[in-house]
Amino acid sequence: MIIAMPIKTSSHDAALAPLFGNAKFFAFATDSTQIDVVQMEQLGGKDVARTLVANNVDVLITSHLGLNPYVLLKSYGIKVYFAGESRINVSEAIKAFHANQLSEVTSENFESLLGEHDHHTSHHHHAHGLECCSHHAHP
Repeated sequence: MIIAMPIKTSSHDAALAPLFGNAKFFAFATDSTQIDVVQMEQLGGKDVARTLVANNVDVLITSHLGLNPYVLLKSYGIKVYFAGESRINVSEAIKAFHANQLSEVTSENFESLLGEHDHHTSHHHHAHGLECCSHHAHP
């Protein structure tokens, strides 16, 4: 099993990066002890997702993921798990995954876990200056 995580630095136990498509590095864990860090040349969620598919990733652990890369990953059978809102590093994420403490992202809970949070929590999450995306249905 290969577990991929977007990370902030090239350290083997770096904190997970908040944005999937803009992560400069990814950690690839094959078990709890073997972790490889790879610099990500691609930018943008779908290109990064295609890279993960090409690297035979089985699981992605992330705090943020757009709908298009999510659909692409799921179409290749890659499971996506939500790392949570708080800071978490590679070893903590792997431990939480193996202890079944991370929520698997599904089409039913995608919006609540990984959506842009433009509902009641929006004032907590827009500090990055992110624009609302076109994949939201606004009544």
